[in-house]
Amino acid sequence: MEASSRGNAYVKINGLWVIASLGSDPDSSKGKFRDNRDEPSHQDNSQRIVTVQIDNSNGVHSIPLPVLRNITGIGRHRKTHESVSTALEKLKFEEYTVQLRKFSFCCEFYRVLMKHKLHRLSGTVQKYIFHMLEQMTNTAISLELFISPLRQTLKEVFECVSANERSMIGSKSMRRKHHDLVSNCLTRISLFQYTEREDDGNLSLLDLPKECLINIIKKLDQPHDIINVALTCSTLEVIAMDNAVWESMCFHHFNDKEIGDFVSHMELYSVDWLEVFKICSKKSKSLKKLYGDQLVLCNNCRGLFWRTVGHDCMNPDKQPSNTPISPAEFLDLLNL
Repeated sequence: MEASSRGNAYVKINGLWVIASLGSDPDSSKGKFRDNRDEPSHQDNSQRIVTVQIDNSNGVHSIPLPVLRNITGIGRHRKTHESVSTALEKLKFEEYTVQLRKFSFCCEFYRVLMKHKLHRLSGTVQKYIFHMLEQMTNTAISLELFISPLRQTLKEVFECVSANERSMIGSKSMRRKHHDLVSNCLTRISLFQYTEREDDGNLSLLDLPKECLINIIKKLDQPHDIINVALTCSTLEVIAMDNAVWESMCFHHFNDKEIGDFVSHMELYSVDWLEVFKICSKKSKSLKKLYGDQLVLCNNCRGLFWRTVGHDCMNPDKQPSNTPISPAEFLDLLNL
């Protein structure tokens, strides 16, 4: 049997649902699932974990999959009884923060956390967050990726720290240390310049056909990203302003009813989708945000986990059903 949930493909093996992309072959050398259902244990169900076996030259190591259990409530009333530091530790934020797929989600989470809850963070959590921001700055500069969103996050964090330094928990010297650290990170990211590509004779982005370029730009989910592409050169300006790009953007962010209010009386070939997007965005409260990876809540066992990593569901006989959790929703869920 097969099923899918929020982008993951699942298969049912021996009565258990597992993520197919993580490998269900018992002979796989990269990694395989092993849980302790069939092994004698004195732990209750809330403590049961699943592990991934990693084979390397030093032997086999079992690594527990990160999951935050016992989430109570629904909607904005979801809560965990774990402390902030414990929740971040169980979800392995320190390890995953600098991974490419999770970088944007973590960056946005740290931004909203520092902006809204800075005065309530313990000294330990503050130290952890500022260390992570420094690590993210090093990663972004070395890979030349995520420069713009990280710059915005550091800018807002610096403003929050400067404005609320006296209300922060901790000694004066510690607060000054954090202020200097984020100031240094912001300076480094603001002075960053991309390495110009040498003329090596290989194909570049602009060598692709127009249809390929349009499909690539359609993958961008934020209008300001498309505008930034248009500002790079005249060729990409024409591509970015193509009607098909903005038609895709409209149907990604708005439902049929919202769009139908403006285009129902028009012929499809005559619709200016950029204008439709402008009108719909004015009436919409917010635009959708996509992440390479993000936290999701299992609707069967109430466990919070990373979408591409998976988890050990406490109700394995049920078909997987997950609810995506945004950075702001994760913040509301924490015990702050």
